[in-house]
Amino acid sequence: MKKISLFIILVFIPVLVFAQQNHYTIKGTGESLLDGDTIYLCQIRGLFSIQRIDSTIVKNGQYTFTGSHPGCDVRYILTQRNGKYSNIISLMLENADITVRSFDPKTKKEPEVTGGDNFKLWKRHKEIDNKWKEQRTPYAKIMIDSVSTLQAKQKAQRAIDSLDHLQMAEEMQFVVANMPAPYCDLVLASNFKKYSTEQQNFILAAFKEKMPEATNYKRILAETKANEATAVGKRFTDFSMQTPNGGLISVGAVIRKNRYTLVDFWASWCGPCRAEMPHVVETYNRFHEKGFEVIGVSLDNNHDAWVKAIENLKMPWPHISDLKGWQSEGAAIYNVKAIPANVLVDGNGTIVARDLRGIKLINKMEELLK
Repeated sequence: MKKISLFIILVFIPVLVFAQQNHYTIKGTGESLLDGDTIYLCQIRGLFSIQRIDSTIVKNGQYTFTGSHPGCDVRYILTQRNGKYSNIISLMLENADITVRSFDPKTKKEPEVTGGDNFKLWKRHKEIDNKWKEQRTPYAKIMIDSVSTLQAKQKAQRAIDSLDHLQMAEEMQFVVANMPAPYCDLVLASNFKKYSTEQQNFILAAFKEKMPEATNYKRILAETKANEATAVGKRFTDFSMQTPNGGLISVGAVIRKNRYTLVDFWASWCGPCRAEMPHVVETYNRFHEKGFEVIGVSLDNNHDAWVKAIENLKMPWPHISDLKGWQSEGAAIYNVKAIPANVLVDGNGTIVARDLRGIKLINKMEELLK
């Protein structure tokens, strides 16, 4: 029934035509703006890197940006006065008339932003996301509560997983219903890894039919093909690297000695990796005696930082690295584009899961080693 309903959505929802102009105009005002303030139009790269796209000066209490932008992307307005930044405001950059009104930070009022058709879709999408976040909140509190039992967290995780699946289904319907709006391609980029295999196949088919030239769709399609060689059900691909002491270990040698091995891609400089590591340590401590092993593959390029992190995070399993950072040969083999990432392999060399995080790793090992 699920497949039939998705097919009906794809075939019978009418295609919406977005008539965009060929340029954008951003007009901004603000209660606390002063003539002479510098305003930057920015994008954010990675977690913290701000890249300036354009700049202008406040005159008569207002500023204007003009230009052309294919598709749509989330961008930011940033105010600079006397070398200090303030009032970062997000907007949807698209070829449309856009207005931004900021307020004095002391009032704590949200900026007022308007935009084109993709901005309107962005707002509707936020409403969907907020609705599901509200439903997940009580379970999320259990997950971070230090006194919650493992059983309570596992039950909460199951509830979160169920809600996540329902949210992804609704958001996927939202995307298909609004094709070929460029915003649909943004949602695909942020959600694709969260979709189930069935949902991934469905949404890729929808893009192939309705938006075959979309930028993120083409990128994801290429990455999906690259992942096929190391997908669940495939045989693992072996590689060897040096240990912290200069020895050489092959991943295959570790896999053959254990019932299940987690090939864990991480780095000492990766904050999310360090936050995830206690879950990996807990899983290791629970299941190592039953045949579970971990081999850490570091994307570090600094030997001392790598070794220090292993000690500080108390990771007792084997570790290897070629110290090439993002050019790590092991990461390339498994098409690792972000970390933390992992691949779970059974003793016969078959990949049984990928990218298990948090309590999901414990749940998977309980299922496999019960």
